[in-house]
Amino acid sequence: MVKIGGFTGMMKKVVKRMKSTKMALLKASSTLGKPLSQGMQDTLGEVIGDDVIPVVQYLRDKKNISEFKIAEDISAEVNAVRSMLYRLHSHNLVTYYRKKDRQKGWYISYWTFNPPGLKHSAAMLKKRKLEDLRERLKREEDNRDLFYMCPSLCTRMDFDNATDVGFKCPECGRTLTNQENSKTIALLRTKITELERQ
Repeated sequence: MVKIGGFTGMMKKVVKRMKSTKMALLKASSTLGKPLSQGMQDTLGEVIGDDVIPVVQYLRDKKNISEFKIAEDISAEVNAVRSMLYRLHSHNLVTYYRKKDRQKGWYISYWTFNPPGLKHSAAMLKKRKLEDLRERLKREEDNRDLFYMCPSLCTRMDFDNATDVGFKCPECGRTLTNQENSKTIALLRTKITELERQ
């Protein structure tokens, strides 16, 4: 039988370790390499995850750097860095070549940042966001004033789904109220226009 206190203590240690790793990565990202623009950081965060930012920042002005050197310089574990590099590679944001170490007999990968890949990822992210916003706008317009919302903000659903649950919130049981959605439509149109201008 597991003690709750022991489990809580273990979870506190895990959280503490995660925080210290994050702090080390943030420290490394602030001291190594030229800082990334906020736009680059946002794109990387949305496409791959914020954890890769120190790796990209480190590799940005360098070529053919081993994953061991990257891990050492950003104070991270090699396996974590390798995982980030493979995720970056899957989005064409880094390139690499492998070379056999003559002394140890294993292969070492050498990595280089691929700036055109980031531009492509940013363009694809923008395109996906536009498609999602347009799809949502169409849904809002097709169901104008036919959305129902829980007064406690538990859920929001269209007329068909509200009918299926008898106009009662499936979370808290309160009666759903009709929501006028012209502001939502206007907001979506504004977001689409802003994205198209960028």
